[in-house]
Amino acid sequence: MDTHSVTPGDLLSTRLLLLRDLAHSLEISQDALAHNDAELIARGAAHQAELCRQWSALEDQLRRQLETQSSRSKESVSQTSSEPSRSAQIELEFTTLTTRIRHLTRVHCSLLRHLQRSLAIVGHLLDARAPTYTPELNLVRDEPRPQAGG
Repeated sequence: MDTHSVTPGDLLSTRLLLLRDLAHSLEISQDALAHNDAELIARGAAHQAELCRQWSALEDQLRRQLETQSSRSKESVSQTSSEPSRSAQIELEFTTLTTRIRHLTRVHCSLLRHLQRSLAIVGHLLDARAPTYTPELNLVRDEPRPQAGG
C-alpha cells in the first residue's frame, strides 16, 4: 500500500480486520487443541504467525503515516480527524477485540498446558512400561552353543 494514498482511518480499519481474523483463528485453534487435531493446530499456528507478520507491517505503516501527518500543518490534521464518532467506534471495537483476544490466548495457554501434562503422563507411562514391552536381548539373539569335544 502507498502510505500517501491511505488514510490513518483506513489503516485503523485494517487493523481491526486483522484483530477479528486473529480472534477467529484463535477460536478455531482452541477447538483443534481441545480435539488434539495436530494438523489443524499447525495450520492455525501458521495462520496466526502470518497475521502477526501482517500486524507488524501495518503498525510500521501506521507509524510512518502518523509521522508524515504530524509534520504537516495542523489544518490537515484537523481535517482527517473530523469524525469523532467514527474514532470512538473504532476505539470501542479495538478495546472489545483486544479483551476477547486476551481471553482467547489465556484459554489457549490453558489448553496447551493441559496437553503438555497429558503428554507427560503418557511419557511416564511409556517409560514405566518399557521393560514390559521391550523383548529381552537374550531371547532375540542366538546364543553360541558350546561345541562337543572342546
